[in-house]
Amino acid sequence: MAKKKQEAVDDLLDALVWMRRKAKRQEAVDDLIDALIKMRRKAKKKAAKRASKRLPKKRVPKRKTSKRSSG
Repeated sequence: MAKKKQEAVDDLLDALVWMRRKAKRQEAVDDLIDALIKMRRKAKKKAAKRASKRLPKKRVPKRKTSKRSSG
């Protein structure tokens, strides 16, 4: 199977998690990880919003009305 290419942010998160395991005082590293994840989520939402604006809207065909004769 093809592996998904990791982004630089993913590599940074992996490094921070590793640092957290090795650190005696983890609060500072935890804050870095939380801030980075929060920024990443915002960026993904923003990118998704932009992508949805770029897509052309689907045209719904108008319904054909049939003329029925009464009677």
